[in-house]
Amino acid sequence: IFLAMAHKTNDVKWMSKVNKAILKLESFIQACKVNCEHKLLLLQAEKSSFWGQKEIASSKYELAIAAAERNDFIQEHAIAHERAGDFFLRNGDARASQYYGK
Repeated sequence: IFLAMAHKTNDVKWMSKVNKAILKLESFIQACKVNCEHKLLLLQAEKSSFWGQKEIASSKYELAIAAAERNDFIQEHAIAHERAGDFFLRNGDARASQYYGK
């Protein structure tokens, strides 16, 4: 929700909440990487997308998709694909967007 609000309002105040969520997920990864890795990577991808770091975002989306698939998080695999598709569509890469289902 925080990232959606940041994108919608173009207001960086939401990013402090995103950063807190990332820190929390990083601490959870210590205990159970399998359950949190894909979520952390997706948040990092979305954060990088917000800041215009296209190469980092692209890489993080790929890693999030792979981690969700590897650990059988089917719904979150689909969400990561959808978010990657939106990212590429927003950045004018129709071919990549199509690949990710947009």
